[in-house]
Amino acid sequence: MSKLTKKINPETIVGVVSMLFRIFISLDITKLAFTVAKPKIIRDLADNPLYAKSKRIAEELYEMVRAMFYSMLRVKWGKKSLNVFIRAIFLNPHLAKANEEWKRKFGHGPPGFLVISPTKLCNLRCPGCYANSAGERDKLPYKVFQRIVKEARELWGNRFCVLSGGEPLMYRSDGKTVLDLVGEFPDSIFLMFTNGLLIDETIAKRIRELGNLTPAISVEGMKKTTDSRRGAGTFDNILRVMQILRQEHVIFGISLTATKENCEEILSEEFIDFFFNKMGVAYGWIFHYMPIGRDVDVNLMPTPAQRVWMWKRSWEIIKSKKIFLVDFWNHGTTSSGCLAGGRQGGYLHINWHGDVAPCVFLPYATSNIQEVYKSGGNLNDVIMTPFFKAIRQWQVSRGFPQPARLAQELQNYSVNWLRPCPIRDHFQEAFKIIKEHQARPLDYAPDCIYLEQKSYFDAMSKYDEELKTLTDPIWHKTYQHNR
Repeated sequence: MSKLTKKINPETIVGVVSMLFRIFISLDITKLAFTVAKPKIIRDLADNPLYAKSKRIAEELYEMVRAMFYSMLRVKWGKKSLNVFIRAIFLNPHLAKANEEWKRKFGHGPPGFLVISPTKLCNLRCPGCYANSAGERDKLPYKVFQRIVKEARELWGNRFCVLSGGEPLMYRSDGKTVLDLVGEFPDSIFLMFTNGLLIDETIAKRIRELGNLTPAISVEGMKKTTDSRRGAGTFDNILRVMQILRQEHVIFGISLTATKENCEEILSEEFIDFFFNKMGVAYGWIFHYMPIGRDVDVNLMPTPAQRVWMWKRSWEIIKSKKIFLVDFWNHGTTSSGCLAGGRQGGYLHINWHGDVAPCVFLPYATSNIQEVYKSGGNLNDVIMTPFFKAIRQWQVSRGFPQPARLAQELQNYSVNWLRPCPIRDHFQEAFKIIKEHQARPLDYAPDCIYLEQKSYFDAMSKYDEELKTLTDPIWHKTYQHNR
């Protein structure tokens, strides 16, 4: 680093980059830039074994990045939120350092983020909710909550944290809320999954002043569908909240639970146009219904045929409309398969009791962060448990490359990343890992007796076989043979 660079205030660099970004927006040269750069971007991605196994995957990565960038350009950024985004994503020197330290010590990079559900408490009681909202005692002590975020920053170089629940805005501990915690880490970005109903003008202004929190508001579809699950009047209240957030220039998204009953609605022209164009939504996350939590119903999952339709339709939206809309089950090609278990660039989940699970939707644990802290450990100790290692070994068997054996693993092009999820798409394999490591079910998981119940076991297994039959030919034709 030169003497001149050392003298430059980091905030000055952020300000300059922010100014250039705004100029880029005002000149509207995005289309030209992406068109000119497209061949090189796709070529570079296709040549990078950590991210792509075929030209088709490289093209999808390009389309997703382009959609994310266009989504950034569509919304009205508050000055502070744009500066935080640039600092956390593009100017984060801690990330490169943490990656190098992890690679030296463990042979691979650290997780990219973590999901924390600090409270189980919720102001709604929706049928089939995986969190199965409960009482005031189900929450993380604030000091533990605070330490988790701090350690992720120090150990992993992490500047991105997801807050879930329950309803995060109902969290209270030692007189503190999630907004107090967000304010303690001003150079990090927090994404909060929320039903949105507790956001009023005062909270919206606070979020705007913080500049580093983006709410992802849960909707089930249009008015009739949303109100039927979340309660009469919910849809109109959500629209009111979105209007408030827009007025405050708060960047917000939507969170969608896809079921057999609503999957076509949430990907319809009407729905996409209404929320992303009329209501100003910046991004969307699609989660397929998982038969866990309250009122388990295996039949609510999108059928294998519907899932294939969702895969096709979601990419149509991303490519033609340039909307950042991520389906964690159907877009496994853009994440190199499953993200769980604290893998490189992936994540893990810590719930309101401190239980550490590989994934929100794989709700089984062998460790508790509060107990780990009491014994003198840290976040790295939970990542290195045999249970988590088994999940990561499974990911390698499903095509996620490890640098130490990269040359050998690159020959494995047959692994189907259209079925990336262990508990959802390879139920029997996940069941075996859970049993072998005696992972305990968390309080919103079907317990081991339930997992072994013949009707549940058979239904999940049958689903996976049908999905394999439908998607393996697509994988081989569209991805494997397009290298």
